[in-house]
Amino acid sequence: MDMFGFETTENFDVSKIPAQYHEFLFTRVEKTIHSHPYNYDPFLIYINEEAKEHTSSIYTDRLLQQDWDKHNRLCKKHFDDEGQYWNKREPKKIEAFLSDWHDKKVILVANIQYVNVSSGFPHWRLDFYY
Repeated sequence: MDMFGFETTENFDVSKIPAQYHEFLFTRVEKTIHSHPYNYDPFLIYINEEAKEHTSSIYTDRLLQQDWDKHNRLCKKHFDDEGQYWNKREPKKIEAFLSDWHDKKVILVANIQYVNVSSGFPHWRLDFYY
């Protein structure tokens, strides 16, 4: 965990991470959350080393735009809150959330943190497959 309370992938075994995610390794980003807190490069929070390549992605801020009430109801069900921070949420709970969201079984592949440069507010890309 970094000084801001965010999980990072500084200690991940790179040999187990698909090449498409290497650019998101915290140790490889140029503008970090430490050096550029409102304009940092995206970085990997979680990788499922056993999952196959993702087929879909969703950004967490888009969940709110698609259906605010559904987002809050499913967050309350799976995470016991209606929060919008996804960096500390357990991958299995995120899978359950996404499965309910899509009405089918979902396997989470990755969770990547981004920042909205206009507001400095973080958001996350959730990569998954059905």
